[in-house]
Amino acid sequence: MFDIGISLSQTKTKFGPLLFSGCLDKGLESIGALGYQGVELSMLNSKKIDEKWLLNKLKELNLKVYALATGQSYYTDGYSLFNNEEKYRLKTVERLKGHIDLAYKLGAMVIIGGIRGELTGSPQEKKLQEAEGRLVLMECLRYSEEKDVVLLIEPINRYETNLINTLQDGMELIDEIGSKNLKLLPDTFHMNIEEKSIEESLAKAKSYIGYIHFADSNRWAPGLGHIDFKSIISTLIKIGYRGAIGIEILPEPDDYIAAKNSIEFLKSFIFKV
Repeated sequence: MFDIGISLSQTKTKFGPLLFSGCLDKGLESIGALGYQGVELSMLNSKKIDEKWLLNKLKELNLKVYALATGQSYYTDGYSLFNNEEKYRLKTVERLKGHIDLAYKLGAMVIIGGIRGELTGSPQEKKLQEAEGRLVLMECLRYSEEKDVVLLIEPINRYETNLINTLQDGMELIDEIGSKNLKLLPDTFHMNIEEKSIEESLAKAKSYIGYIHFADSNRWAPGLGHIDFKSIISTLIKIGYRGAIGIEILPEPDDYIAAKNSIEFLKSFIFKV
């Protein structure tokens, strides 16, 4: 019914909800053995990965790459699209273009989540920051259009950023920009904080969604918190969503068990909805 993937990290990172951080080879082997169809790869710098090795490993394990996550550039290096310093915005664009190049080779999408950063300073400074950030976002989008790579806007909860917190915020940005290469990435962990109804918000956003993240209310594996994933799956079926489900969770109690819990829980009812 749906392909199921999970988020892995090529490098050790401070960003918590990733599995097999810094152990990509082991992660891919484990995910393939557990029956996942694909992965989401969190990349600090896509130019520092052996592309030939990665392509061969994915082929060997029959795994797809659904998306490249980009937030490590912000959490590790401080690069962000809406940074108030031009030098950091330019570094962010350079980093994102590298991700887009790799995504083109992998047939993947590129996530614009934490790499947005946040708005700081006075109301006037925030307004200028937002305008300048949109300009560099547009530059990245033009580059992605040349490569026919989709960029995904991921709404993130208010405690992590003040830029695009709800699906409605994301839809408004997509409407303003008006590019077929810009889509929405709902994340159930963030939606549980920001949305009045996850199901109603997904239904309203149905024509915008390019990919979706599953994590429970505590950011552990689906089924270990209070989010009703059976209802969410039913909603995705009703709105005609045909993309992949990406698991982005904390490695609790450890990487392998978190991955195993996730796929076993989803497979226990995903074909019965």
